[in-house]
Amino acid sequence: MAPIKRKGNGPDESGSRQPQKRVKVIAGVQRKDVNGGKNSKKPAEKSKDSLDSPSKTPAVSVLREEEPAFPRGGADILSPLEQKQIHIQATRDVLFEQKGAQAQDDIDNEDGTQKKQSSKEFGIKSRKGKTKSKKHTIPQASTKEEVRIEGLNFKRIVVGSKILGQVSSINAHDIGLSLPNNLTGYIPLTAVSKTLQQKIEKLLNSSQEEDDNSDGDDDGDDDLDLKSYFKLGQYLRAAVTSTETEVNHGKIKGKKHIELSVDPREANSGLSKSDLVVNATVQASVLSVEDHGLVMDLGLEDGQTRGFMSSKEIPHDLELLQIKEGTVFLCVVTGHNANGSVVKLSANLPTAGSIKKSHFLTSAPTINSFLPGTAAEILLTQVTSTGMAGKIMGMLDAVVDIVQSGATAGKEDITARYHVGAKIKGRLICTFPTAEPLKLGFSILDHVVKFTPTVLDHKSSCEGVPAISAIVPEVKVTKVEPGLGVYVQFNDKHYGFVHISRLSDDKVDSISSTQGPYMVDSTHEARIVGFSALDNLYLLSLERKVIDQPFLRLEDVTVGAVVKGKIEKLLIGPDGISGLIVSLADGISGLVPGMHMSDTKLQHPEKKFREGVQVSARILSVNLEKRQLRLTLKKTLLNSESSTWCDYSDILPGNQSPGTIISIQSHGAIVQFYGEVRGFLPVSEMSEAYIKDPAQHFNIGQVVNVHALNVDADFRKLVVSCKDQLSSTEAYKRALEHIHPGNTVSGTVFEKSNEDILLKLEDSGLVARLNAEHVSDGQASRNGAALARIRVGQKLNELLILNMQKSHRLIKVTNKPSLKQARQRGELPAKFEDLEEGSKVTGFVKNIIADGLFVEFLGGLTGFVPKRLVDDDHVNKPSFGYALAQPISLTVQSIEDDRQRFILTLKEPHTGKQRVSDRDKESNNANQSSINPIDGDIKSLDDLTFGRITKAKVVSIKETQINVQLAENIQGRIDVSEVFDSWEAIKDRKQPLRFFKAKQILPVRIIGIHDARSHRFLPISHRSGKYPVFELSAKPSSLESTDLDLLSLDKVKIGSAWIGFVNNIGDDCLWISISPNVRGRLRLTDVSDDLSLLSDITTNFPVGSAIKVHVTGVDTDKNRLDLSAKHGGSPNKLTISDFSKGEILLGRVTRVTEHQVLVQLSDTVVGAINLIDMADDYSKINPADFHKNEILRVCVVDIDVPKKKILLSMRSSRVLSSSLPIQDPEISSISQIKVNDIVRGFVRRVADNGLFVTLGHDVTAYVRISDLSDSYLKEWQNEFQVNQLVRGRVILADPESNKLQMSLKQSVLDPNYKTPITIKDLKRGQTVTGKVRNVEEFGAFIVIDGTANLSGLCHRTEMAEGKVEDARKLFEKGDIVKAKIVKIDLNKERISLGLKASYFKDSDDESDGEDVQDESEENVSESEYDGGMDLELESGDDISMGGVDLEDTMNGDNSESGSSDGDVQMTGTKDAGITGGLVTSGFDWNGNNNIGTDEDNESDSDSDNKAAVKKKKRRKQEIQVDRTGDLDTNGPQSVADYERLLLGEPNSSLLWLKYMAFQLELSEVDKAREIAERALRSISIGQDTEKFNIWVAMLNLENTFGNDDTLEDVFKRACQYNDPQEIHERLTSIYIQSGKHDKADELFQAILKKKFTQSPNIYLNFATFLFDTLAEPERGRALLPRAIQSLPTHTHVDITSKFGQLEFRSPNGDIERGRTIFEGLISSFPKRVDLWNVLLDLEIKNGDMEQVRRLFGRVLGLGHPIAADGTKPGAKRLKDKQAKFFFKKWLAFEEKTGDEKMVDEVKARAADYVRAIKAGQ
Repeated sequence: MAPIKRKGNGPDESGSRQPQKRVKVIAGVQRKDVNGGKNSKKPAEKSKDSLDSPSKTPAVSVLREEEPAFPRGGADILSPLEQKQIHIQATRDVLFEQKGAQAQDDIDNEDGTQKKQSSKEFGIKSRKGKTKSKKHTIPQASTKEEVRIEGLNFKRIVVGSKILGQVSSINAHDIGLSLPNNLTGYIPLTAVSKTLQQKIEKLLNSSQEEDDNSDGDDDGDDDLDLKSYFKLGQYLRAAVTSTETEVNHGKIKGKKHIELSVDPREANSGLSKSDLVVNATVQASVLSVEDHGLVMDLGLEDGQTRGFMSSKEIPHDLELLQIKEGTVFLCVVTGHNANGSVVKLSANLPTAGSIKKSHFLTSAPTINSFLPGTAAEILLTQVTSTGMAGKIMGMLDAVVDIVQSGATAGKEDITARYHVGAKIKGRLICTFPTAEPLKLGFSILDHVVKFTPTVLDHKSSCEGVPAISAIVPEVKVTKVEPGLGVYVQFNDKHYGFVHISRLSDDKVDSISSTQGPYMVDSTHEARIVGFSALDNLYLLSLERKVIDQPFLRLEDVTVGAVVKGKIEKLLIGPDGISGLIVSLADGISGLVPGMHMSDTKLQHPEKKFREGVQVSARILSVNLEKRQLRLTLKKTLLNSESSTWCDYSDILPGNQSPGTIISIQSHGAIVQFYGEVRGFLPVSEMSEAYIKDPAQHFNIGQVVNVHALNVDADFRKLVVSCKDQLSSTEAYKRALEHIHPGNTVSGTVFEKSNEDILLKLEDSGLVARLNAEHVSDGQASRNGAALARIRVGQKLNELLILNMQKSHRLIKVTNKPSLKQARQRGELPAKFEDLEEGSKVTGFVKNIIADGLFVEFLGGLTGFVPKRLVDDDHVNKPSFGYALAQPISLTVQSIEDDRQRFILTLKEPHTGKQRVSDRDKESNNANQSSINPIDGDIKSLDDLTFGRITKAKVVSIKETQINVQLAENIQGRIDVSEVFDSWEAIKDRKQPLRFFKAKQILPVRIIGIHDARSHRFLPISHRSGKYPVFELSAKPSSLESTDLDLLSLDKVKIGSAWIGFVNNIGDDCLWISISPNVRGRLRLTDVSDDLSLLSDITTNFPVGSAIKVHVTGVDTDKNRLDLSAKHGGSPNKLTISDFSKGEILLGRVTRVTEHQVLVQLSDTVVGAINLIDMADDYSKINPADFHKNEILRVCVVDIDVPKKKILLSMRSSRVLSSSLPIQDPEISSISQIKVNDIVRGFVRRVADNGLFVTLGHDVTAYVRISDLSDSYLKEWQNEFQVNQLVRGRVILADPESNKLQMSLKQSVLDPNYKTPITIKDLKRGQTVTGKVRNVEEFGAFIVIDGTANLSGLCHRTEMAEGKVEDARKLFEKGDIVKAKIVKIDLNKERISLGLKASYFKDSDDESDGEDVQDESEENVSESEYDGGMDLELESGDDISMGGVDLEDTMNGDNSESGSSDGDVQMTGTKDAGITGGLVTSGFDWNGNNNIGTDEDNESDSDSDNKAAVKKKKRRKQEIQVDRTGDLDTNGPQSVADYERLLLGEPNSSLLWLKYMAFQLELSEVDKAREIAERALRSISIGQDTEKFNIWVAMLNLENTFGNDDTLEDVFKRACQYNDPQEIHERLTSIYIQSGKHDKADELFQAILKKKFTQSPNIYLNFATFLFDTLAEPERGRALLPRAIQSLPTHTHVDITSKFGQLEFRSPNGDIERGRTIFEGLISSFPKRVDLWNVLLDLEIKNGDMEQVRRLFGRVLGLGHPIAADGTKPGAKRLKDKQAKFFFKKWLAFEEKTGDEKMVDEVKARAADYVRAIKAGQ
């Protein structure tokens, strides 16, 4: 059978690419149906039969239905002639059907050739005239090629494949989709639908907005919880977008990942509107939710076709309003509307897709309608034991693999159930885009056909449904697939599959259904390891290791369980080991945080925890969303037998459990338990003792045993306590009820601290606290001494109970004798009812404030002593002369029963006045006689009634009242509002009462009582206390009135005018009194129309001053009165719509920021003054000049009513109508600006590509980086900041495109700007001035004044007439000098300068350098190429390229390496310089640190111990070559300059590295990489050193600017092209210098595991790193045995010596251990005199003089008699030269550190030694 092909599509093209012209399926049949009105099925079948031979067997008939539907190559759209031919042929077929004759087509036989049936039936015209081609012959059954039956697997999935899946998991950022054959794909958040993608983009864009005035309104629809868009078990069609195998930490097999898209644009790709026939499936996303259904997006190419889903057709488990826009459904097409523009859909798949109701596709215009999810009927053409194949509509192949056939559910073979020629119904599940011929995957599984969900949810457990990880005791093999696995049945109704690799722990080569351990009907124990939802098939394993494994998934882990694990990795943090990774099972690892590694903090956790160590742990929490597991190794938690608190609902009050403190606050601590349970431990519940600061008693990570006090599971709140749980028992509470304040108790001390003492009370067993202040009377020192005498276990008697806090189960006691005595006298009250006015009481000071003292009595009863009632002896003392807890005796001054308050006094009562001791006598004294009344008619208080007119004498005059006396014992006051009747009567507005005098007699009228404590007006009936203060009126109108009517708030009307008096000045208002009991608020903005008066409110409107006001608002419910003193009324009630542009008004400053001032205009309206609106001259703007509550005159410039925003202006031109010139005019649009205009503005944003400058409200100009300055700004962003004022010239103004661009360059702004001097402007012999930029030994670099950072080099030979050895001794950085230009090289852009005095002998203004100190210094960078990284160069083998040469550093102390013959080299090595592997703050690419004028710096890193004399000679000879011109740090300044220089020096790594640095200065990291790659390609073969420099530079570059992957890539490449050992060493140095010590450690260990173990330097460098950097000497010492085992024998002495030296030199070394090492070497190699020399150098540096002298004596053999051969017993025979060397060294040592006596002794010993040697000869 010929395959079905699409025109123009190859077999590799995905389904998303569709042909422009598609072949019509059964076109002829459709034409018959349309034109003839006949059933199309029977003629087609008859037509097929007519072509067969007379022998018509059923088999042949079936095979004939498999004839090709299309000839190879496809066909174009049918022409009219072809359509007519098809119509005629269809008519003839109908006519011949009854006769049974064979149809013969003569209509289209133009060339005399008979057409094939396929062409006749489907109307496909043959394009070739050849009629008997083999290509067009009808294939027979015997030669037909069978379709390959295969299932879906990862290899057969390609991009573009479409697969039916079932939602199996919903995660935070993707959705898991179960696919056929145990595959799973994942749908990213952005691959769901177009609508959902737009929501995500909207969220991302809104989060990046930087508009300061944005309201930040949130859209309620931006809920992206995927669980509201998808449901578990939901069927969807997905398109494959990518397939990849992820690298799994270097393992052989990586994790396979399938990425899918359910976006209708992808899932429906290839579908057209005509393909959407009834019963076809289409994926659709919700565009909008309407009243009666959903508008759906189908994602078709035309973009116009929409779908509609009625509310009756949505899934039965969803409500219409629950569906969100962007939700995706797999739908069945149920019809079209009348005009066909809308497709009717149904997502109720079990009903709409039921094949029992004939809801399967029987015909379609193209094969594109047959997509996964669509139900169809196939005619079986192949039936095998592994699957079936068939035809859809006789032309499209479909295959059913063994899983999708349902054959796995029983022993019966599918060949017995199905036969060729049978028709079966099922559902398409996948496509095979690469298959030839085209075929589809088909499933007849019941749940797939019925769209039944089969997903298992680990959170829900269903009875009878096995869970993943469950162990099945017995499974029975039902089917065996050789080479693949076995199918099993368990629990009678569940089926599963066991892959051959999971049958046994051992390898299983083959399996059989009739024999062997896995034959049919054999039973086994198994464990469920997975579930394929779409296949409804469990995946199991028979492996014993899997069955015995404690956990298979994270879901199997139980929080709080104790588990066994193995340490997998130690996590290293800034402070050491920060945690552990512990493996619990294969694929399951957990984190042990640092605080949970032990109960106490470990100093060296690495000693206890090592990789591979088995540990016991307890599960702290499991986060399934993030796939995280946390463990604890704390023994306290591991060994605890208390219940684990994993859920708030499981905790009951009183339950006990240990927890870990994770946060400490001032008021308590947060305690962590298991899972997500957290509890709060209040500071009052931390201990029975008083705790002031919890941080002093508890530590983070500490385990505490607590019990629950309060639990609220709904709100997830828990309060715990550390106190003794017995205190919460009922017996404890009953005992607490019998204890009362004032009782005397005894107790035994059981705990003591510096703050308090805890006692166990006798009999009751209650706990009481005795604070340190209450131990005794007296000062703090006395209390401290008494506290020190008390011991734990001591019994304290007669303690007085002060207070009890039953809620905290706390009893406070005191041992102060004064308080106990006062209780006995009855002077220590315990209740408010015990108080009596005038009674004597005793208490103790509780608190001291500026206004007085608080005194506490029993039971927490507290009274207040105002400052005015403090006696004269104490009132002026600090803290009134009292201390906290000090006993104090007082008198009760007054009592307020309604408020339960009382006032105390320390003043003694006046003589002649009796103190009332009984409050009950108050009523008897109410009619007390008046003493010396002013009005003789007043005899007693009863005579002072409301409305009575009497006389009063002025006692004092205050700002707001007149204090008067009605009698000597009767006080009164006249409020300022009760003095004047009219405004004219007030002679002084600021001080209305100043004309009254003391002792003046005034007629007054009684209007009420004044409460002096609350400053409240009371009616006369509310008289309280013994001596009330009467409220009086002196108004003439009140004195004359017969009917006195007092003013109240409800009588005040809006608009009424009053005379008010300032009672108080608030932050934003004045409080105005219009009567004694009516007070209103007057906003500062409403005080006056004159802004000058508002500038100083306190001066212009002092307290007591009079002011005319009118009422603007009254609220009696809130007791609120709003006033205004402005003539135009108050704008307080104005809304934003009441304002208009140009309106000038007053406002109060509420907030000041760097870029605006917020001004309140009314109660509800606030406006903003931006920088551009603060002044007409921007240079005078400073927001800091404004202050909160300041009153400003502003003008409204813009109103945005919808956003409720008002923009204001303070420009003088607006608010004052000023005619002064405007420096910076207002700019409202770009059209106001012309090119070349000079404008000023404020920087709005400093972006990566330039500045954005605000010129107006909606006008912003852009300044490119190149337009910022004439000079090069290296860190240009540091030169500008937001809100900075800048001035520039407009260079582009385009109102149409809304583009505005300006330049800040001085050369553009200033027409008289002088361009900087360039090198071309300089002449030889010219005298210039400049400043020293940098000084090296060979010369100084000088920046020439007036240039753009142009510098020249003054070599040391040009500095003075005499010889200069070191230029650094003559000049320093920053020195100002005058120089003569000696030489200019324009080609190389180099300038040579001279500073010799002879160059300036004719100059009169010669500078001697004295004025240099007075000059202002500039900031000049040390190097031309600073600001990047340090990529070192290698000009020789002795230069350290990658960082620290650890070996040379160790050998730095003049220690000589001896030779085998024992000769001693007298010259010590010099310390090697340490060059940085990477320095981000600056780099020196031009060699200032590593390259001198020639090769003289090689001596700094020379490892060969050459004589110093020879080095000097070499330098002297080499310095004759003047190469200083090459070191001009100015160098090239552009890309063109570098490219030009590289043409001449392509092999110079120095030049390439400078080029890289130039790009890095511009933040062009990628270009720097490209330059490095160019350098490697350009440098000639043989220049290995130059290439090596580039490789090292690339390593530095990636270490700084790249990531681990890029660095690893460069490192591997570098190892291929260079010496791998050298590259490894360089990279370790780079890591060390950049502070990446953990990576350096790992790399060192990797080096030792490779083939570099034959180099001593590796071990030495690693050891030095461990000793000095990581401070891990034990690890460093462990390297020595490894080195001895690996290194050649001849290196053992040297490497052992180096490790011994390391013990001396390292700050973490052990000197005694080093001495032991050298003693062993000396004893083993007595002829190695150099070892003695090294040891001597080390001891000398150590500074132990006696040890050094003993060592000299030993090496020279002193202290022993001379033998006959000239040696001494036990001594070695030194050569004369060696002995001379050691004596000279000893002598030099004594001359430097010893005294003359020791010097003489050494000389004498040397003489004796020489004589003994001569005698021996």
